[in-house]
Amino acid sequence: MRINWIDNIRWLGILLIVLWHTVMPEWSILTKYIFSFHVVLFFILSWLLFKQKKEITFSVFLKNKFVRLIIPFIFFNIIFFIIAKLEWKLSTTRIIDFTVWMIYWDYLWDNWGYMNNTGGFNLVNVSTWFLPALFLTSIYYYGINYIFKNKLIKIILLILLSLLIFIESKYTIFRLPWSAEIALMMTLFYGLAHTFKDEIFKVIDKIKLQHLWAIPLILLLQYYTLNSVNISTNSYWNYIFLILNSLVGFLTFAIISKNIWSNKILSFFWKNSIIILWFEWIKVEIIENIHFLSFGLLQYNRWYFEWFTQFVITIVFLIPIIWIVNKYLPFIIWGWYKKNS
Repeated sequence: MRINWIDNIRWLGILLIVLWHTVMPEWSILTKYIFSFHVVLFFILSWLLFKQKKEITFSVFLKNKFVRLIIPFIFFNIIFFIIAKLEWKLSTTRIIDFTVWMIYWDYLWDNWGYMNNTGGFNLVNVSTWFLPALFLTSIYYYGINYIFKNKLIKIILLILLSLLIFIESKYTIFRLPWSAEIALMMTLFYGLAHTFKDEIFKVIDKIKLQHLWAIPLILLLQYYTLNSVNISTNSYWNYIFLILNSLVGFLTFAIISKNIWSNKILSFFWKNSIIILWFEWIKVEIIENIHFLSFGLLQYNRWYFEWFTQFVITIVFLIPIIWIVNKYLPFIIWGWYKKNS
């Protein structure tokens, strides 16, 4: 059975990612707000839907997660690589470089000061980094949930593990393949959502239209506790604020999503949210041709108009791409639709 507010949060979260990946300046309050929770939002949603059935063996569980997360990750990054090659943006990048990136994406991120034959074009569909991270998170929590049945012990363990990663992030810039350390940090939210999902559903079920009045107060709270964070690079400023902003951000969008009525337009977005994520790198083309695509109306001294224009044009360009994927490449997203149908 479909859960309308979860669908709404999913497409709102995807739109936030597309919005951030335009040219929003890092110093803007909107950028800091989106960064404070938008990645965690997807891990929480995944964990709310997590079901570990006793009759399903680990091998079956592993296979299902691999098909739903890793196969699309590989497939759509290959598409991106081919297109980038044809456009000569990765003309000097060897296939071996790309292959290594598929396992260890920080290899092309240039943290160590090397270009790694990328010709300065280091972002290889970086939006999909969290798919392997989500895959590893699922594996982590499968084991923890299987071994530890006591809720208190499980939560304490998850807090200790996340604290360990938080401390590690303060002293090193080393990154593990498939963001394995970030996945361990995110397992905390996975565990919280799964352990208390009955209570979460009960609270959200009681949310009514009149509760929208609480949004300004919640936003005010987040304004004074915004945590400087970039989860994709394992960078966190304050551990307590990370948890607070993530949970409060989720609550904000839960209240909003609970009061959004289902319709065909919104259904189109949530059903195709994963395709939007995979192909939102089209923004690169838009940035290069922004003046032409905005009919010469863009003014660089108005950054808010610039990112909003890119955002709208990106969404418009994604519509035919979504149609093509659904019509001619349904096999690659069968797991996603099966999971969310």
